[in-house]
Amino acid sequence: FSSIIMANVTDPLARPIHGTNPQNLIEYITRQRIYDSQYWKEQLFGCTAADVAEKAALQLQAIGSSYGGNAKPTRFLCLVLKMLQIQPDDEIVYELINNENFKYVRALGAFYLRL
Repeated sequence: FSSIIMANVTDPLARPIHGTNPQNLIEYITRQRIYDSQYWKEQLFGCTAADVAEKAALQLQAIGSSYGGNAKPTRFLCLVLKMLQIQPDDEIVYELINNENFKYVRALGAFYLRL
């Protein structure tokens, strides 16, 4: 149980955004659905910024927020929350944006930067 809670904690060195925890930029209910999703638990547990970029390049096939009758979060939104949680360096975010080979990596970086 405690490892699941730890997987959802923001990096202690992360700077506040708009005076609050960066993860709070994602609505509470949506955040809880992301934490409960299989993708979050199996693929994003303990990820670094490099892992997030790799997963975006290899696994993202669409941009969106949620889908289905019970509003399952998309992989894109899960990766956005993970980026808010680990708060990668600005250089890494700019590398994501400058990536011309994978459009979803570029979109993920731009979306994160605009938050």
